[in-house]
Amino acid sequence: MIKTRFLACSGVSTDLESDNDSLVNALGTLSLSHNPPGKSTDTSQVHAPKAASSSSVPTSAEAAILIVAMRKLREAIVASRRRDMFAKAVYFFIIRTTIMLGHPESYHPALLYLFRCIHPFNALSNEEKMEFVSYLILDLACRQNDLASAFHVRCLYNHRSRGVDTVLSALIHGNWLKYWDARTTTSAHERRLVQWTDEKMATHAIQCLGKSYLSIQKTFLERCTDLEWKSLKDTKRISWALDEDGDNVIIKQIKKK
Repeated sequence: MIKTRFLACSGVSTDLESDNDSLVNALGTLSLSHNPPGKSTDTSQVHAPKAASSSSVPTSAEAAILIVAMRKLREAIVASRRRDMFAKAVYFFIIRTTIMLGHPESYHPALLYLFRCIHPFNALSNEEKMEFVSYLILDLACRQNDLASAFHVRCLYNHRSRGVDTVLSALIHGNWLKYWDARTTTSAHERRLVQWTDEKMATHAIQCLGKSYLSIQKTFLERCTDLEWKSLKDTKRISWALDEDGDNVIIKQIKKK
């Protein structure tokens, strides 16, 4: 089984009746290079963080094999037109797994098929519908930058979720503090989807702070961008500098007359 193979190569329990937490934790150790929205991401980009142990995290090759296997299984279900409980369970697993792998080429078409082809014949429970509609909304809003479609889906399924609504509100208003705080009210899979806009929101925060302040506390800047000062300098290439004490960031120097 695909699920058993993933758990085995992740070094977690293969008890399929109680492995949900282990599966999420193992998937959470993986990362995928976050390309800008709209650009495709190849399965060869799946990699484990440097800090993770190679013996407990799937390698690039293993992750790629899993993605291909899940794609073939999904294609087989589509070809056979199965809409039973097995098909629904398979799609649940594929969507959750590939979201954590950061592979939209797998989870986005699976989400669409789940709601367009399976749900009308084998209805999802209220809890299941709430979960997977949340994924679809966040993917539209965060990865595809399509807030209009995200709100359309929200209205279509009468979806109400504190975490999702907080993210949407933060994106609309450009409220970066609200955006970062929204992670406390979202699940692991939802946070993975929201990560597609992390870079955009950090850049927006830097632009706003740069136009509003001459200097700012370093801790506040790090909270606004969700980046440490060194990472901020390396990734954003800003010309700001720390003061002598290292506690404040000098954004603009006042020219003496």
